[in-house]
Amino acid sequence: MAIDLIVHPGVDSAFLAWRAPFIAECRGFALRRKVRRAAGSATSPNATGAVHADGFAEEIVASWVGFADGPDVPEGTRKPTTQWPIQKYLWSDFAVSPGDAVAYRVAPMIGPEAAMREAVDLGSDWSAPVAIGAETDGHAACFFNRGIVASQWLARLLPDENPSAKLKHEIANPQSRIRGFLAGPIRDKLIALLTDAAATKAHVYAALFELDDPELIPLLAALKKRAHVVLGNGSVKKKGEDENADARSQLSGCDVHDRMSAPRALAHNKFLVISDGASKPQAVWTGSTNWTMTGLCTQANNAVLVANPALAQFYLDQWNRLADAGDASPDALYQADGGPRTSATAKGTTLWFTPLHGGADLEQAGALIAGAKHGILFLMFNPGPRGTLLNDIIELASPGSPNFRPDLYIQGVVNQNPGTAKNPVVLFNRGDRIDANADVLLPAAIPGPLKYWKKELLKLPQSHAMVHSKVVVIDPYGDKPVVMTGSHNMGPKASGVNDENLVVIEGNGALASQYAGKIMEIYAQYRWRHSVQMEDGKPRWTGLANDDAWQIVDASKPYDKRRLRELDFWFGSDAAG
Repeated sequence: MAIDLIVHPGVDSAFLAWRAPFIAECRGFALRRKVRRAAGSATSPNATGAVHADGFAEEIVASWVGFADGPDVPEGTRKPTTQWPIQKYLWSDFAVSPGDAVAYRVAPMIGPEAAMREAVDLGSDWSAPVAIGAETDGHAACFFNRGIVASQWLARLLPDENPSAKLKHEIANPQSRIRGFLAGPIRDKLIALLTDAAATKAHVYAALFELDDPELIPLLAALKKRAHVVLGNGSVKKKGEDENADARSQLSGCDVHDRMSAPRALAHNKFLVISDGASKPQAVWTGSTNWTMTGLCTQANNAVLVANPALAQFYLDQWNRLADAGDASPDALYQADGGPRTSATAKGTTLWFTPLHGGADLEQAGALIAGAKHGILFLMFNPGPRGTLLNDIIELASPGSPNFRPDLYIQGVVNQNPGTAKNPVVLFNRGDRIDANADVLLPAAIPGPLKYWKKELLKLPQSHAMVHSKVVVIDPYGDKPVVMTGSHNMGPKASGVNDENLVVIEGNGALASQYAGKIMEIYAQYRWRHSVQMEDGKPRWTGLANDDAWQIVDASKPYDKRRLRELDFWFGSDAAG
């Protein structure tokens, strides 16, 4: 039986899964890519030869982790997977860029570490080339940053003494390589949208919760009266306080409408409407990303851009309602927000604005979650203790629930402490009540130096969010994929009190796949780090095993059964549901 490989292209990465039988003496898998790189895409140091006539060049994918019993090497060492093979069946390739076309092949490495050989005859075929980039059906494109501070890449660039101070300095510097990498495609696209608006004399309409970024503020200010901004006062504790006072003064030449609603209610939107002329909206940008240095750089965030005039008009209409409301949330606003927005030109898309009475937005989203057939993946920030979409997901994951669905594949990261006495949120791992588990995971960082790694920052000291995205993805490889995202924290306060937007996109498999791959990248980033925390910084796993026992061996064993079900999900197999 040959190895079966599937590739899910992302915005600036690719997510891979493969199935393989048990292979005696297999020390892991070598992964190779054939890539035709776009302008500016960095070539791998492990290229194997010249560029072919079709523009593709073969490269060996590199790994950061060596054998547990191998010699010590300097932190940050990378070696090709023919030397440090992959001992799992899922992989995110970050060494590709938007505009690249790429294909992959995976093959087992046979024999002990000192004498491994690449068994190409037992490997997969080359996958069909796929395009790396953001655009999907319906003129919808999603974007992500790389704002995970708890990472080895960042730990190796920061000094051992006072790394937080260095990081704060770097993210405030528009020329910083660290800032540019952490902010990633979200920054690139947002800057492009504002720059293009200036060049084409377009008008923009923004509803913003927080604003302090040293690149974005000048770009808005340069638009002058063509920049229309409803600007909240952030998450203040007392009436009259304003987190955005400095930005407000810098936008004095723009059309700024104050919405000083906090602490009564948060003006929590982060959307931008691009108009052709003053009143002809063409596209809308929304998601979880605050227009701040931390929002761009030190929190995991997402954004979606939809080039649809009807959908953009809905957002522009809401902008006008918020501008007219001033600091209040009048009954007229609640009434206007009471129902969903849909358009024949935005097929499968439902838009909700809040505040609204009755929680109809959460009811629709909860019904979609309850109807999942294969799996649910999510990223959430502090949805609240009860009545949330997280609670709906936990209902399906809890053996004690009448709605328990053991067949569903459920993975996610929630940035809150579910063990607090005041607002407990119970999470489950095969029926055990614990603070966090491998399926519903809290962010964590490596607490001290380990072989191949060094101590990491968890977050900036003043930051309360590490994973700030608000995304639920349902059945991305099924017949009815669903993506839910926006500024909405997916709980009752977001629905009934705050200014929010929630966009539900059904039927766009490519968009759902890109979100699913990104969720798994973040999940994988934190999963092992959380286990290190639970083992007091002394994990049982410290490197590759120099044997073949790491493989899926027995489908009847719970751990192997779980891994097989995971692969079924990523292959879109009926066995997943």
